[in-house]
Amino acid sequence: MSDRSSIASGHGHQEMRVCFCGLPCPLRTSSSKDNRGRRYFGCPKFKDGTGTHCKFLDWIDDPINDHTCAMLSELKTKNKLLEDQLCHKEAVESRLHFLLIALCGLCLALSSMLMYVIFGVPQGIDRRRLPL
Repeated sequence: MSDRSSIASGHGHQEMRVCFCGLPCPLRTSSSKDNRGRRYFGCPKFKDGTGTHCKFLDWIDDPINDHTCAMLSELKTKNKLLEDQLCHKEAVESRLHFLLIALCGLCLALSSMLMYVIFGVPQGIDRRRLPL
């Protein structure tokens, strides 16, 4: 049986577990295929490869049923699709921003040329020195 002591964490009130060998057990999250995302307390020596491992493991979360697993998979797929759409829209926005700047530059150049055609060369400028 494990000892339990109360601690406060960022995720609410949790209990700290102490394993069979007396070490404090950190809160972990499973990444295995069958238990992905389930939280548990496990001994630091649990399957550590030294041959002296401790078998203490205390699940916090209930197992995920097939329906919940299917919903999570569907949500992950939708999330990936939305991330791809966002990436595409950001790329389009970047290109439009570049085109807007180029169009502003073109408008400035055309308006300068139009002013030159309408009003001619300003007084005091030697026309022989103009590159035109």
